[in-house]
Amino acid sequence: MFVIKKSLFLWLENGKWEVSRMKKKILLIVLSVLPFSSTQGGIYAVFVGISKYEKPGINLSYCHRDAIEMYETLKAYTTSDRMILLTDTQARHDNIVSYTKRLFQQAHPDDMVIFFFSGHGNSNIFMTYDKNLHFNTLQSIFKQTKAKRKLIFANACSSGTLRQPGRQASSGNVNPGNNVLLFLSSRSNQDSFEDLSLRSGIFTYYLIAGLKGGADLNEDGYITAKELFDFVNPKVKERTKGDQVPVMWGKFNERMIILKLKDT
Repeated sequence: MFVIKKSLFLWLENGKWEVSRMKKKILLIVLSVLPFSSTQGGIYAVFVGISKYEKPGINLSYCHRDAIEMYETLKAYTTSDRMILLTDTQARHDNIVSYTKRLFQQAHPDDMVIFFFSGHGNSNIFMTYDKNLHFNTLQSIFKQTKAKRKLIFANACSSGTLRQPGRQASSGNVNPGNNVLLFLSSRSNQDSFEDLSLRSGIFTYYLIAGLKGGADLNEDGYITAKELFDFVNPKVKERTKGDQVPVMWGKFNERMIILKLKDT
C-alpha cells in the first residue's frame, strides 16, 4: 500500500493532470485508511487441540474444544477440503506435519494459511500427542507455501518464546519469514490458562470472540491484525489479572486483513 501510494502521487505530480494540493491531501487520507489488502482470498487452515496426551499425567481439559470451536468459527469462510481438524490421538507429530505440509502447499499467493494450536508448550516447541513439534519444522512448512499471508495462533504455555528477536538476528532459528503473523497466548515466562466457567482456554475464548466480530473496532467489516490484538490482549490481561499477556509478533503490516466479515 505504501509503495502504491508513493507511485500514484509521483504520477499525478509529473503527468498531464493538474491536481490541487487539497485534492492530493484528500486522496492521501483516503488511501491511508483503506485496509492493507481488500482481497480475502481462500483460507487453508489446520486446527490442533490436545487435551488427552499419550502420557495421561499431563492431560488438559479444554484444548480439544478450542480447536473444534476455532474450526466451527472459520468454516463459514472456506470449504471443508481446505480445513483439517486434529484432536487428541489424531494430533500425533507426524500427522500434524504431513497434513499441514500437504494442505498448505495447495495455497496460492492470494490465499491465507492458518495454523492453530492449543495444548502444552515449552521453549520453541508445541507438545503434540506423542512428541514435541519444533517451531523450525513449522517454519520450514511455511516457507514452502505460496500464500502471502501466514498465521500462527498458539494457545500454549511459554508460547512467547517464539518471540525472540535477539535470537532471530544471531541464529535465524526462530525467524518466521516475511508476511508471517504469530499471535501467542502468553509471554515466554508465563502460563496460558484454561477457564472452567468458559470451558475454554482464555486466549482462545477471546480470540474467537474477536474473529466473530468483536475485534471489528471501527465497524468497517474487516478485522485487521492490529484490531485483533487490541481486542484480545487487554481482555486476557484483565481476566487473568495480568498473569497472562498475549503477544503478537512477526514481519507483517498491522493492517493485514485477518477476516472480511460475512454480512449479517
